[in-house]
Amino acid sequence: MTITAPATTTIASGDDVLRAVERIQGALRENAARAEAEHRVPEESIGLLERAGVFRLTAPVGYGGLEAPLTDQVRILSAIGRADLSTAWVCSLHTVGTYFVGHYPDEAQREVFTSPDTRVAAIFSPGGTLTPVEGGYRLSGRWPFNTGCRSAAWDALAAAVDEGATAGGPPRMLLPLVRMEELRIEDDWDPSGLAGTGSNAVVADDVFVPEHRTLPLMEALGGLNLSEATKDSSLYKAAFFPTVLVNSMGAPVGAAQGALDAFLDRLPGRKITYTSWVQAEAQITHVELASAATDIKAAELLRDDLARRLTEAAETGRDLSVFERAEIRGQCSQVVRLARRAVRTLFDISSASAIQRSVPIQRIHRDLDALSLHAALAINTNFEVHGRVLAGQEAGTPFL
Repeated sequence: MTITAPATTTIASGDDVLRAVERIQGALRENAARAEAEHRVPEESIGLLERAGVFRLTAPVGYGGLEAPLTDQVRILSAIGRADLSTAWVCSLHTVGTYFVGHYPDEAQREVFTSPDTRVAAIFSPGGTLTPVEGGYRLSGRWPFNTGCRSAAWDALAAAVDEGATAGGPPRMLLPLVRMEELRIEDDWDPSGLAGTGSNAVVADDVFVPEHRTLPLMEALGGLNLSEATKDSSLYKAAFFPTVLVNSMGAPVGAAQGALDAFLDRLPGRKITYTSWVQAEAQITHVELASAATDIKAAELLRDDLARRLTEAAETGRDLSVFERAEIRGQCSQVVRLARRAVRTLFDISSASAIQRSVPIQRIHRDLDALSLHAALAINTNFEVHGRVLAGQEAGTPFL
């Protein structure tokens, strides 16, 4: 089905983007099954999202972007996730990628932001090697799970610098920024959940990356910003890794809201098989429905609190303590756990017919299960980081 984007409207704030996204939710929801089948977000959906202003949320205002605070980002990403989690996860990664670019030297930003809607993919896991050459580096490697690579124009890919015989200690890690046309996308994405994200592996074969298109990864985690244009922006002063994590909370909360919508849409008139009961009149339905709705509300409140705390810290110029950073990792996993528990509760009372691919709640259930396994969101890992700091131990990771 071809969907025509609505007429262009002025996009001047996060509220404008949210209203525009709410107008296209039906179209995004209708395209969700197609995204799963095609293993990527359809171009029609990408066009609708671009017209809504989603991809300029974290672009610098100097290039026509919005520099929207996290409090706006998570609401908008939840509105997208309410229609389709895969689509929201791609949007989340694109806004994170654009946020990364706001920390690169201004010369790199001028190359990337030829449009405020430029889409950037990014991946923290080091999958390649940078060999120093005159003026920059030669990059080679392979990066699996590169969400958004199918719809991106640029990719930021973590890689270790090959220092040769002079190396000493752990390798220096950089985020080289590469044009997608210089990378090869492998056709290797065939998962049981989040299929619509198109998180294929990308390969770089001896690609030249100029020095100005690299960002030191460990230093960025500590707050490094190489841009004169954005150094005073509260968005780009926000704690780097916590911003990535909290941005990621929009999609799962939206998916849980979408699951509740899907369940209630099917509820009227449904019978409980092998009984004379109507499901909407059964006590077990009332208890489980209220349980799921309460988990969703708790996830929304924690999502918003996380976004508010980071936004306020950035706006006042206050750095986060190690304790606060570890706490954010733990609480972000709790948001995902609450959302996942709500969806599972609703799926479990949706009857056997819900396993049909034509019934949206089965896809939401699979997609959210898949998202909960993401290394940055895994509850046991993040709770351990949080718990270590609570117990007076070292966090055991630089990703804070």
